[in-house]
Amino acid sequence: MSNPTAESCRNCGAPLSGAYCSQCGQRDIDYHQSIGTVFRDLLDSFLAFDGKVIQTLWLLLSRPGELTLRFLQGQQIRFLNPIRLYVSVSLVFFLVLHFARPNAPLVVLKADLPVGQHESASSNRQESAEDQQFEAKMIGKYGSLQGFGSHLMAEFIERVQWMILLCVPIYAGFLKLIYLRKARPYLAHLVFAFHLHSAFFVCALVQTLLRVVSQVPHLDWMKWAIGLLGLWLVVYLFLAQRRVYGQSWGTTALKFLALYFAYAVVLLIGVTVTGTLVFYLTTAA
Repeated sequence: MSNPTAESCRNCGAPLSGAYCSQCGQRDIDYHQSIGTVFRDLLDSFLAFDGKVIQTLWLLLSRPGELTLRFLQGQQIRFLNPIRLYVSVSLVFFLVLHFARPNAPLVVLKADLPVGQHESASSNRQESAEDQQFEAKMIGKYGSLQGFGSHLMAEFIERVQWMILLCVPIYAGFLKLIYLRKARPYLAHLVFAFHLHSAFFVCALVQTLLRVVSQVPHLDWMKWAIGLLGLWLVVYLFLAQRRVYGQSWGTTALKFLALYFAYAVVLLIGVTVTGTLVFYLTTAA
């Protein structure tokens, strides 16, 4: 709650003309008041933030591309910052994924040799000995092969979130290239990239929760909703791209396909490198 008797900012000393300082932006609050007054002020701040989250997510999901356009037009105070939105949504998703992932045992497939092909007995014994040595090492380090698999998956999930974050600027770079004639600054494409990835994580979060619920008896029909959400996401990404850049359906479709083909290659490389790094670090002595 503002202090009506204050004439200058308690932080920078500038003259006050309202509840907020025009120089540093600090709100004029006197914390030498009753605990009830301070609590009401904190509650007001929390509800205002909660309302901003709801407003941001509603516009993001209900009108593809509209949040980006409004943010670039200067309507920023009423919505969450794109980076803050992305970080918040992705953290919630990976937190849920950490607890919702199935504890599947680690399975090592060993194919039998076709009839007519003869490998040297010494080579087979050497490979078998190496496999047994590796398994014994992992069991000694993680308690069991299933424990090793769970730890490997947890480490991969922890690092893949950083990999995706590093890929967002690359996605924005692809947007800059395919819309080079639009002469938009790179930052505008980056804002759009963060909004699209936020929508992806919201969709993935709902799919993860539905996948958990569908394991309950008589609720397996919810698996259809998971597929429908995936289809909705594709349509959403396409409509958002057309809304933000305003080109024809055909031109947008061609650029949409080119964009996501290139981005799929980047993600494939990123996942491969991340998985290899995690396996190396997990199995290293």
